[in-house]
Amino acid sequence: MAKYASWAEFERNVPISYREGATAEAFRSGMMGIAPPGMSVREGRVSNYRTGVEGKADIVVERYKRAMFE
Repeated sequence: MAKYASWAEFERNVPISYREGATAEAFRSGMMGIAPPGMSVREGRVSNYRTGVEGKADIVVERYKRAMFE
């Protein structure tokens, strides 16, 4: 995750970064990078990842705030 100078900057930029970076293709690419020789990522895993991240960019910041601050 990138470094931000303030909470406002974090809150403004993280959803954009999340939408651009948390994609099924990025997941597939990362998993293929660590896959054993001759094996590939199961499509079901890629689909589940896509379902898990789609439309959630806006709640990432809220969940982070709740998890990290009082």
